[in-house]
Amino acid sequence: MKTYTQDEIHMMAENALNAAILLIQVEIGQDDGGIAGIYFSGINEDMILTMLKSYIHTEINFARQPA
Repeated sequence: MKTYTQDEIHMMAENALNAAILLIQVEIGQDDGGIAGIYFSGINEDMILTMLKSYIHTEINFARQPA
């Protein structure tokens, strides 16, 4: 099983957040990311990234458990 660095886990969380934002923007036809850049900065970004990283750690830990 691969061992992930904290940087890799952080990048996965950022990619997940960006993918979610893009999906929402595409669905509503928003082609300007300015509001997302404002909304998902500071504490909002920190909280979401913390939750996503916690989830990633959980998935990694469960994947390593024997069947």
